[in-house]
Amino acid sequence: MAKIIYPDGTTKDISPANGNDFSLEELQKIVEGYIELVYLNERIMVINEEGKFKELPYNAKATDLYRKSRRTIDFIVGNALICNLNEIK
Repeated sequence: MAKIIYPDGTTKDISPANGNDFSLEELQKIVEGYIELVYLNERIMVINEEGKFKELPYNAKATDLYRKSRRTIDFIVGNALICNLNEIK
């Protein structure tokens, strides 16, 4: 099962509409724009590709997950979807 992490720290479990994999339209709706895929250790994070340009709110929980999987000081903004690679079409 996938999980949306919102900038306020709340989360929501979510499943693809078809029960198998998220469509591009579903992903864009979740992140509120064009998608960018960020590979974590065993999962994938879907974020808004233009989030920093649009000055979306900082997402501390998603940033923490991202930094734990990579050695970086970069950060995540906006909604983030965490899922398995096979859940993306």
